[in-house]
Amino acid sequence: MFGRIDYAELRGLLDAGAQLVEVLPAEEYAEEHLPGAISIPLKELDAETTAALDKREPVIVYCWDYLCDMSPRAAARLDSLGFEQVYDYAPSKVDYLARGLPTEGEKAGERRAIDVLRDDVVRCRLADSAEEVRARIEASPDGFAIVVGEDQTVLGRVRRSALGDAEGRSAEQVMESGPSTVRADVRTEALRERMEAGDLTIALVTTPDGTLLGVVRRSDL
Repeated sequence: MFGRIDYAELRGLLDAGAQLVEVLPAEEYAEEHLPGAISIPLKELDAETTAALDKREPVIVYCWDYLCDMSPRAAARLDSLGFEQVYDYAPSKVDYLARGLPTEGEKAGERRAIDVLRDDVVRCRLADSAEEVRARIEASPDGFAIVVGEDQTVLGRVRRSALGDAEGRSAEQVMESGPSTVRADVRTEALRERMEAGDLTIALVTTPDGTLLGVVRRSDL
């Protein structure tokens, strides 16, 4: 049997020395892959191509995303070949890229949102008073604060314009819910075009878990 893992579990296994295998076609691996991964495309995965892997040590396979079935099929095949600890990183490459993490390959050097990310955005909590939030926003160039939970998940946005008569109210009571976000791996050229088309000056960057990483300002693009 094999287990399905998320990013946190992937990180722990890799830090402990697990083997990592991308099972997408070789050309996709060449373009970009997770650091340290080796390429064994699913169509070529057999006893011979996996001979260099240690069957007693953990081995992790991944493909493109949750909807791609190559990694679970590869995990099942490795299990049938006698590998003792097999894991399928089910969110796969899309999840890893969206976190803005380092990669290897031909496209690894392309400029992305993570490369121009700023962490000086104003943050606040649901229970913070409007007066507290106003004071923080006044010292910021952006004109708003992002409402986050204890784990930094984005919950809403408070604009300076919403604080004019908000005395005695909380950030939760004056915030806009569900502000739009982008992932850390979006190419800067594509992001600039999107922001210009929407006349946006700021883009919020979050992980696939909704955790706020920071902002990209159009002036930095």
